[in-house]
Amino acid sequence: MAGELEWRQLPIDTPSTAAFMLEGVFVGEQISDFTVDIGRTLQPLPKRLFLDIRRLRKIDRVGIDTMAGLAGLFAENESGFLAIVGAPEALRARLIQGAPENSFRFYDSFGQAAQKVMDGMLAALSGQFRVLPEKPGVTDEMRTCWAGIRAASVPRTQVLVLKRSFNKVSAHSFERHWNEEFSADTRNLILDVSELRTLVDEGTVWLRRISDTMRARDGLLVLVNPQPKVRVMLDMLEMGGLYRQALSVNEAEALISA
Repeated sequence: MAGELEWRQLPIDTPSTAAFMLEGVFVGEQISDFTVDIGRTLQPLPKRLFLDIRRLRKIDRVGIDTMAGLAGLFAENESGFLAIVGAPEALRARLIQGAPENSFRFYDSFGQAAQKVMDGMLAALSGQFRVLPEKPGVTDEMRTCWAGIRAASVPRTQVLVLKRSFNKVSAHSFERHWNEEFSADTRNLILDVSELRTLVDEGTVWLRRISDTMRARDGLLVLVNPQPKVRVMLDMLEMGGLYRQALSVNEAEALISA
């Protein structure tokens, strides 16, 4: 039907790769069902995702942000990326603007995409016995995502700022700060995640725990300006019901006061 988004998973022989055909319009609220379906269907997530968009009639800003978020998510894996099949040149340029470097691949057909991926895998295998550069160690900065907490202008509300990555590495530091600085009197929490690049592993566990805490206090958890990759991850994990969303701290405070 006009104005609807339809999708179906396609068979593909390329290892650690999944593919979907999209048809209709990739806009607004309909996209959430698609990302939820990906999260349910692809467990664990493969390294690469192919999206054939040749039958899409329209894509809006939300659609572009979602594709950029998916690209960033799959780029977290070594040799991972989002492959877009059949995107016009103008759309390719818009997609690249909102995503990490080299996280997208663009192809005219599935045959071309599969061949390029297989060629890349064979090239990597041919050099597997070469001495690889040592991976950088985990720095003190990487071990923390906590960037500070303060009182909001709304009573019994705190604003917590997160940066970098909230994962199993940074969760230990987060727990220490949380136990020391989160107020027992706080009813509402504004979580500023505008500079948070990644939310995975223990980070998502903590978000559920924080949401439960606010709900037990009859309060609200509000996320401020989650980046596309974080938002897509939350959609895939069906966590959208745990929080409200705002574009700024001031907007979050007004939401709580309403």
